[in-house]
Amino acid sequence: MSLLFRYLFREIFKGILLATSIVGSLVFVVNYVELSRSMDAQPDVTAIQIARLTLLKMPVMIEQTMPFIVLFGVMWVMFSLNRGNELAALRAASMSAWQFTLPCALVALCLGIVGTVALNPLAANLNAAFERERIALLETELTQINNARKAVWFREPVEEGIVVIRAGNVVTQTATLYDLTFFYYTLQEDGTPVIQHRLNAARAVLQPGFWQLENAVDLSRDADPRHYDTLAVPTRIAPSALLGDSVRASSLSVYALPRMIAQSKEAGFGTRRYSLQLHQLLSSSLTLTAMALIGAAFSFNLVRLGGTLRLALTAGSAGFALYFASDLLQTLGATQVLPPIVAIWAAPVFAFFASLARIIILEDG
Repeated sequence: MSLLFRYLFREIFKGILLATSIVGSLVFVVNYVELSRSMDAQPDVTAIQIARLTLLKMPVMIEQTMPFIVLFGVMWVMFSLNRGNELAALRAASMSAWQFTLPCALVALCLGIVGTVALNPLAANLNAAFERERIALLETELTQINNARKAVWFREPVEEGIVVIRAGNVVTQTATLYDLTFFYYTLQEDGTPVIQHRLNAARAVLQPGFWQLENAVDLSRDADPRHYDTLAVPTRIAPSALLGDSVRASSLSVYALPRMIAQSKEAGFGTRRYSLQLHQLLSSSLTLTAMALIGAAFSFNLVRLGGTLRLALTAGSAGFALYFASDLLQTLGATQVLPPIVAIWAAPVFAFFASLARIIILEDG
């Protein structure tokens, strides 16, 4: 690697670190103020606890703002090199725009890969810790009511046929279900389900491998009702799949999403939002690369030619347009208007090739 390339890589890393520190500071202040406002009703919560909660949430916020960090970092570096006439010197040294754009794209690509395989699992784990600590500080009757869900249905295949489970209420944070009814069906030769017996329970907690029921009543067609103070019912449904209908896809890491998709399918839940989130994480490298190319493509004009502010605003607008287009397409994907691959990959692919087209026009006419 030549000295000029090492210099460009170093400057780009410095620019992205500067953008990370600025954006991270702003995000920290905004989240700290927001958490302080939400904790007003809790006089025992200290400023140190709020700061700790804010720090736990920072990795997921950095992950979400990473496209803009890359965009602004690359723009800062390119405009700095341009203002110092270093780009003119690079061109005088027979370097084309492609050669000093390549380090921007490579750095963004590497950041996307590291963000997907390392930052995302860390952010998911710390965000889960943030939610647990926040709920512990705000654990009141109102919190429990807000976390309750009504009339949750799911199913599970069993040896005799199939069991359909209805829960009147679900408290997501404790994986506790209330007012349950288990409907056990057998399947005839033509596939018609026939109910065999019903199991009612006042409360249940899904443990690994079994349901722990309380105040259960077994109602069978051929026997008298049987009452149980506690009853363990075997199951293959994982606790995470039970909450699959209420767990936010953004709270799961790239390694947990395939497992959640499989478990949700088995439990009868929809998996589209998890598929969208998985594709979004996999496409993050392309998104960051597109953002880096956008930042570079609008920073090549020499300062003496003027229009620097206009180009900076254009690059920023293009970055925000990519963000909002991605958000709109993801919404269309969530409503099943578009398949997940199209909904997630279309915007960054278009931005990537549009940026390449602008560089070709500027460099080769």
